[in-house]
Amino acid sequence: MTFIKTISTFSITLLIVTTTFGQKAKNKTKILLIGTIHFETPHLDEFELKADDFLSSKRQLELEELTGVLKRTNADKVMIEKPFDQQKLIDSLYNAYLQKSYKLTVSEREQIGFRLAEKLNLKHINCIDVVSYRMKHDSLLGVTAKEKNQVYLLKELSTDAKKILLEIDNVLKRNSITEVIKYINKEELLQRNLSLYLKYLAKVGAGENYIGAESVSDWYLRNIAIYSNIMNQISANDKYVILIFGQGHIPILKHLIQNNDDFELVEVNSVLK
Repeated sequence: MTFIKTISTFSITLLIVTTTFGQKAKNKTKILLIGTIHFETPHLDEFELKADDFLSSKRQLELEELTGVLKRTNADKVMIEKPFDQQKLIDSLYNAYLQKSYKLTVSEREQIGFRLAEKLNLKHINCIDVVSYRMKHDSLLGVTAKEKNQVYLLKELSTDAKKILLEIDNVLKRNSITEVIKYINKEELLQRNLSLYLKYLAKVGAGENYIGAESVSDWYLRNIAIYSNIMNQISANDKYVILIFGQGHIPILKHLIQNNDDFELVEVNSVLK
């Protein structure tokens, strides 16, 4: 019985190995995740930078330089932080821009996204955001924190968030847009951003109503929904995709993309040298 069992195990192993070697390796789509600051303010984020003049001649030159470097990727698609259900509107605006009948607004979606797509000779920009999954439990966070003597968690979160914004603001004042993007996409800063949710919010109400955990789950759910849109809008022929999104989304999107073997994640600092 042992001998027969050994032969059967060997046969199965040989079949798996033979099948694996017989299959042609699938080409992975490279995805460049570019975390950005929001150029326009006020925005929908609770913590955000004060507006810089991104329409100034200096910043416009920097944007030309940035998109000129990104053009070298020969990307097949550019994806931006615009709701999926606004695709027709964005198509219309982008087409007008290509026809020189639309002036770009200050938004990074247009200043980087539209500008880059034009340089890549793309006829379409992909909208992948999902706004229906915004932080639905945020309104209960303050109430629960007060009831559970956890207001200190929200204060510490606010303090840390403001520290991060101050650091980015100082970098922005002294550097080009390219240098700012390189800075905010460093692994350390991405982790610090995500830790605001995991270190503070997730503790609020834990053991009873879990409002904090549910609030964090809202953020994860939105990003997983965005990820679903990314997957559905990438075709087998796409070799390279550039995704331009607010920096806060990048840690979760990065984790999801890294763990899908159809994709190969490209680090920002390997492109913006």
